[in-house]
Amino acid sequence: MSKIDDIQADLFHPKEQVREQAVKALTALGKPGAQALGTALRDESVEIRRLAAAGIGKIGDPDSVRALIPVLGDMYVEVRRAAAWALKKIGVPSIEMLITALHNNDKNVRAMAAFILGEIGNKWALDPLIYVLGDQQEIVRLQAAAALGKLGQPYANDFLIDALTDPSYPVRAAVAAALGSIGEPAVDALCAALHDDVDWIKRVNAATALGQIGHQKAVEPLMAALRDEDKSVRQEAAEALGQLRDRRAVPALMAVLEDEAHEVRALAAMALGQIGDPAAVPAILKLAHDQFYEVRAYVAIALGELKHASAVETLAALLQDISEDVRAQAAFSLGGMRDPQAIPALLEAIRDGNAQVRGYAAAALGEMGDARAVPALLNLLGNEDDALAELAGSALGKIGKPALRGLDAAAHHANPRLRERAAAIVKEIQRGQQPRGTPKKVSGPLGQMIKKVTGQLPNLEE
Repeated sequence: MSKIDDIQADLFHPKEQVREQAVKALTALGKPGAQALGTALRDESVEIRRLAAAGIGKIGDPDSVRALIPVLGDMYVEVRRAAAWALKKIGVPSIEMLITALHNNDKNVRAMAAFILGEIGNKWALDPLIYVLGDQQEIVRLQAAAALGKLGQPYANDFLIDALTDPSYPVRAAVAAALGSIGEPAVDALCAALHDDVDWIKRVNAATALGQIGHQKAVEPLMAALRDEDKSVRQEAAEALGQLRDRRAVPALMAVLEDEAHEVRALAAMALGQIGDPAAVPAILKLAHDQFYEVRAYVAIALGELKHASAVETLAALLQDISEDVRAQAAFSLGGMRDPQAIPALLEAIRDGNAQVRGYAAAALGEMGDARAVPALLNLLGNEDDALAELAGSALGKIGKPALRGLDAAAHHANPRLRERAAAIVKEIQRGQQPRGTPKKVSGPLGQMIKKVTGQLPNLEE
């Protein structure tokens, strides 16, 4: 009996540890052990199946592809991932079986096969992936679209544009992203779909894809789309123009600040803020009293982007807004502007009834670096909410040496939580360390439909 036969016999041992060692030994043998590892892919143990799939990948044995394909439908994600990694590692020799797997009865196998074909990136998979854009299962269509984006072949443009009407939003988003990955070759077809197609969903997603591609050729078609009969198209066109940041769009965006749909007004204000033309400031300021809180919140975002001195008074007034989302965003924007005129309003906002507003007011005061904020920040430093206390601590750290007297006193306070935090910040300031806990603005597209502004702000409870 040969050594490999002895090891293979251990694959049927009742003890899992013995079987696991056998899988590792077969992997170490290289190609001679690969066929035996195929047996371990059917083991009852999740970990052994995972190790066997990973082992085949390390060996890179093309003859094991057939055994790996069914594992793409394993009920455990770690096993599926190991099989996918192995097939990707094997590469081109896997393609034929993966294309066949696109028609497997198991939707997970079909979806994983599409994913891996995208990872391998061979153009022979192009037509088969286009075909499964029509699969009955959402996850398969989504992975096919993503894979076509990775292949980056303009040949797929028309098919992907047709798929912009998919009934599933995640699939439509994946299709738009795929067209974005293909880039400039897709621009002309998308511009045509933006205006000529009767389906408003396709027009909406064409605008999304043009924003993601970011080609200046799309500016004028998107400006024209601001007059589309459907508000969702106008909204998405406004967002896309913000992503393109081309000043040619400023007059058209300013015109739709009076759009009948509040979603369009909000996204137009945001886009003008992203473009950064100060000529838009007066028009945006007029929207600060819009009846919809979403518009007022996006006005606060836009004014924070523009950082124009004339906006400080309006942002300070928005700290009194009835909507906590608006107040929080106004505080965030004032922090970015660092205008000392806002300090009195921010000192009032640090006592706001909403935790998120208090946190952003604290962060903004830290950006100002003004010692007048120290007493209010020390009060927040002893808060039971760790996130709020961390933001206050970060702000005190940014103020630095002017905060030391107050921090020294707090380091001897009866409240142990305040005492410990204050002492730690004193050490950080003395060592010249960077303060921690400063909130970051959430990046990325605003989405097809307008979101609550809380979705644009970091969650202080995380």
